[in-house]
Amino acid sequence: MNYNVKVNGKDIPVFIENAFHKPYNKTEDIEVVSFIFDKEAVIEISSSIQVQSAIVRPISYGIVPEIKDGKIIIKIDRPRKFSLEINGSWENNLIVFAESNKYSDFDTNAENIIYFPKGNHSQDILHINKDNTTVYLEEGAVFSGKVYFENCSNVKICGYGKITMRGIDNIPDNRMRALEIYKCRNVKVEDILIADSRNWSCKIHGCDNVKVENLKIIGCRGNSDGVDICGSRDVTVSNVFTRTWDDSFVLKAFDTGDCENVIFKDSVLWNDFARPIEVGVELRADNVRNITFDNIDIIHSTTGYPLIGIHHGDRAKVRNITFSNIRIEDTPGAQLFDFRITHSAWNRDTKMGDISDIYLKNIYYIGKPGMEYALSKSRIQGFDEEHSIKNVTIENINLLGKTASTPEECGLTVMDYVDNVKFICPENCEKINLISSKLGISKDFILNKNGLYEGTIKAILKNESNTAQKSRIWLQISPVNTAIVNEGICDFEIKPGEIIEKEFNVTMPAGKYVAQVQSDDINVNGDWKLIELDMIINKNAAIDDLPDYTFHNYYNTKTDNIKIGVKDDKLIIHTDILKNKDSKLIIYTAMPVEDSDNQVKFTVEETDFGEAPAVMLGLHGAELAPQLRCPAEITYVFKNEPKVKEIRKTEVCGGNGSTAEISFSDLGISGNNFWLEIQADIPEAKQYRYPFTLFHSVVPGEIAHMFANVIVK
Repeated sequence: MNYNVKVNGKDIPVFIENAFHKPYNKTEDIEVVSFIFDKEAVIEISSSIQVQSAIVRPISYGIVPEIKDGKIIIKIDRPRKFSLEINGSWENNLIVFAESNKYSDFDTNAENIIYFPKGNHSQDILHINKDNTTVYLEEGAVFSGKVYFENCSNVKICGYGKITMRGIDNIPDNRMRALEIYKCRNVKVEDILIADSRNWSCKIHGCDNVKVENLKIIGCRGNSDGVDICGSRDVTVSNVFTRTWDDSFVLKAFDTGDCENVIFKDSVLWNDFARPIEVGVELRADNVRNITFDNIDIIHSTTGYPLIGIHHGDRAKVRNITFSNIRIEDTPGAQLFDFRITHSAWNRDTKMGDISDIYLKNIYYIGKPGMEYALSKSRIQGFDEEHSIKNVTIENINLLGKTASTPEECGLTVMDYVDNVKFICPENCEKINLISSKLGISKDFILNKNGLYEGTIKAILKNESNTAQKSRIWLQISPVNTAIVNEGICDFEIKPGEIIEKEFNVTMPAGKYVAQVQSDDINVNGDWKLIELDMIINKNAAIDDLPDYTFHNYYNTKTDNIKIGVKDDKLIIHTDILKNKDSKLIIYTAMPVEDSDNQVKFTVEETDFGEAPAVMLGLHGAELAPQLRCPAEITYVFKNEPKVKEIRKTEVCGGNGSTAEISFSDLGISGNNFWLEIQADIPEAKQYRYPFTLFHSVVPGEIAHMFANVIVK
């Protein structure tokens, strides 16, 4: 462990939980400390890593650590939950839960108390169905299993103990929620820690009059939501800290009545993959209304998902949803908000609802200048005339200290079936001075003698404001580590109303790419462009005359060169990779199909990390698809994959020389046009989440959208 902690001179034990953060190659240990104090606490933290700098998040707390004699000193005068981060990174952080002295006189012998003292306890499922029951977990108590309240009134779970599901294997998959409260009335959840739930951490389902206060949640699993309020009424969730892999605060409905009068407030959220704030999907009720998210700090969200979302495809009429006083810190590439009505795998109702009366007020994107990846574009999109989104009021959207007064300044795309989006800008605020951009091709991409494409991408910039500006842009090409951009950062000055052009000479192999205008200036509204380059193979060319290709992955790991040719209706593969008996190539082939509506056109590994957009075919051609952040959403949730008849998988084992020949019939292809992907199954690739593929497909056995379009001449 990295940290040692003293509070008011007393040693405090540091314990380990698990997180699963990008790039998602393995689960990581994280350090957590929890302690009780009375009025003031001086926290002295020693780190085995030399400390150059330290920050406490959320920044809104105003806690400034002092570095003294190699130690970090933090002073607090009230209960706090925060992340201490050193040397400009969250990767070696310490999560701190400083608690009030609340339970010193708790009567554990009172009637209807289920008491878990300090120590380890295992019970699989603790099932409570009796009114007036309190479950008390003393500080230091660890309950391994699930706590389930069902159809009872005046119940409570409290204490500074912990519920964990680590190592739990005996509970059926559909019951794997650490804390579930079903059809109960007058419920309180206070102070406990939930760690490593195997499904949603805290589900409140079909309940009335619920208060969740001072809950802490740490989750690392693929469905480890934080707090899910489902088809419940008169619920307040406050003073919560989450670090989850999946969504943090969620509102849903599953046919247990309307979901209304729900408040999430005064909380700190950290998401390692999915959405911090989400209404939907699965809104199976007649009404979802009067929902408020207020005074929330989003300290990290690292994958480009929407920070604030409403996603709908069931029958509910969604009304009066408010997002206010939300502060957003470290969220590179994230979508500020996303409101959308569409079909998905999660929907069950045969009737579709609509959305109306949405309010966003005092949303502060703090971020940091010089951010490597700017915010993704926000989106509002209805389904059709009957199932539309109406009356969205956006007041005081503040981006890096400047206020947006138009959709363009906010980076918002208002799409089909949306009515009455209104921006309100406070008086006497510093406004965004918009510089719009448009990407185009000024010199077509053509093959050079080395089999690489060379072309020129042009950025057209216009100063839409009344103020002369100095700024800078650069061109980001995804997938990473494949393209060479000869120009770096372009600094420029631009007068009011002026249009200027900047050109970038680019060299890259065959494949699919997204080019983006990037800037560390919030005034610049970046544009993007999808580029598709065919792989041209000259039939019967000698191996020495074939161009070299190289596998590059997200980490810039490279392999030996590979040559690909065609001779006598056979695919010829030549590479030293095949000399190694511990390596093999996996060749994926498919016959081309026509593009279809909603088909995904582009996603790569860094799409998972918020560093590159997904692109699909929408109503008006290629459009950004921020809903496609992982392969499961392409193939399962939205079914966006190209509808190829078959993806044929052919393995070529190593140890038999450097050249392999495979007949077209064995590859399932015919003619002079087919789709191709090749995976290098080499020992060093096994440490990574996704396979090592030539054209950057992440699940080539399931999705063919990134395959190269091969033309044999």
